[in-house]
Amino acid sequence: MPTPASIAGKPKIGQVVARSGQVIENVHITTTSGPCVVLTDVANVTIRNSEIGPCGSSGNVNSHGIVTIGASNITISSNVIHDVSTGAYITDSSHPVVFEKNYVYNIRGPFPRGQMVQTNGLKGGSGSSRITCNVSDAMPGTRHGVSHDTHNVEDHINLYETLGSSSARVEVAYNRIRGGHPTSNSGSGIMSGDGQVGSGWIWAHHNVITNVRNVGMAIAGGANITVENNRIYQNGSVIPVNVALYANNYSAVACTNAALLNNRVWTSNSNPLWDSGTCALLLDGGNLHDTSLNASMFDETPSACN
Repeated sequence: MPTPASIAGKPKIGQVVARSGQVIENVHITTTSGPCVVLTDVANVTIRNSEIGPCGSSGNVNSHGIVTIGASNITISSNVIHDVSTGAYITDSSHPVVFEKNYVYNIRGPFPRGQMVQTNGLKGGSGSSRITCNVSDAMPGTRHGVSHDTHNVEDHINLYETLGSSSARVEVAYNRIRGGHPTSNSGSGIMSGDGQVGSGWIWAHHNVITNVRNVGMAIAGGANITVENNRIYQNGSVIPVNVALYANNYSAVACTNAALLNNRVWTSNSNPLWDSGTCALLLDGGNLHDTSLNASMFDETPSACN
């Protein structure tokens, strides 16, 4: 996992419009206009070991670190992404897309952008997509030699109209997430299943979420979504919090086979779970009042990410 300190000093280049089969690595990509990296109708692209940002201008929703449109077989690995509207915006693309071991900070938004990573219409193709072993740090302060001073993050991870399969679930695992928007009440740590068409076959497990604004993790629709073995710590004296976990159907289609399994939660407002009854939720195991949890768990590196 790189950090802002370890990634610094790479050769600086401007916006990259990727070609199929391209490997983009060991550079510092920055631009004052638009996204830093654009992948349109391309396949088999890898972006790794690079610093990405600042990108575009503050207040511009299209100032992504990376944006894909109609892409497939994309790997984004071991980068530091900062000062962007959204770290990676994956739109109308096909599996597999891999976003792993990236360090993301200073997410600027504005809404509807404001994510470490958002998938929007990720489906089809072959193989499994995954969002694993990333750090999204929106807590104000100076770390790794840089200021984490912009935290207009909405959902750190948002899976919108994203569909895996029974044999190739979309995996969201071992991510460390903290902090949130200073004023918005619509954000969360990880949001899955929302949208007007089918979403599902998503597996979110072993993530650590600390002091995110509003909601820790949620199932907002879709089918065959499992949220298990996550740890969520929400302290209202640090940031306004609402609920740690919820399952509610905000989509236009039925929400079925939703499961919250063996999650550990502590929230200062004694509001660990909202189940609206619209997702046929299976709730099993875990501890929704786990007083052993604390904010320092964000600093623990999962062994699966070594």
